[in-house]
Amino acid sequence: MTQFEKITGSAITELFDTLILHKTFLKLTLIDTGCENLTRIVKLADRNKKPHFVIDMPEGFEKAAADVDVWQIHFEFNGMDKIQYAFTTKEGEIVDNQIHLELPQELERRQRREVFRIDAPPGTRLCFTADDQQLELEVLNISVGGSLAAWVQTEAGISKNPPLATSQTLEDVTLIFPVDIIRRPIQVDSVQIKRIERDPETQRFEAGLEFSNISKHEQKRLTDLIYELQRQYLRHRLPLDL
Repeated sequence: MTQFEKITGSAITELFDTLILHKTFLKLTLIDTGCENLTRIVKLADRNKKPHFVIDMPEGFEKAAADVDVWQIHFEFNGMDKIQYAFTTKEGEIVDNQIHLELPQELERRQRREVFRIDAPPGTRLCFTADDQQLELEVLNISVGGSLAAWVQTEAGISKNPPLATSQTLEDVTLIFPVDIIRRPIQVDSVQIKRIERDPETQRFEAGLEFSNISKHEQKRLTDLIYELQRQYLRHRLPLDL
């Protein structure tokens, strides 16, 4: 189930200030055209006595917009809370290779409850066997439905190619948390690799993983653990009896 929440008023300005500070990318789609690209908010400004936000003009936007009578621009981005936001604006003006758009009246904050993600506690590992090799990934964040994990670097240095492939299925995967979080590992029957990307900062390969087959018992343990971690905000507490 997807949950929706409306963001209005000063909360929008505060959120946009955070996007500017962290140079967060937004996905821009010019509706009814094939124009879809990434951009960033560079500043907030008043224009014609109305609050506006200013974005870098993506490649191909001006050409696509020339064929549209009324601009409708849809934006999506992930906030610092790792939750997706979306909003749509109308009209705008190109000035000095930047686009000035009126500040939206509301944003939509949306999150699928079953795929709520949290940062994994440091030391969380995902272990499995592939091609007769024991492999280990560092879990970066996790949800009931999957995780984002990175290859653990070895003394050999940074690999040019990842040892696994997109769409590959991993069998009998063990999800190991630090013992002060949970004593007994969680078993996942099968995991599918949905995407593989190289992090531009760390240069490590990261994999988006989907827990495609997990028993109801283990799924409940994982669900309970995730919501307990959320409540505790990853503070060190007694081991969980799950």
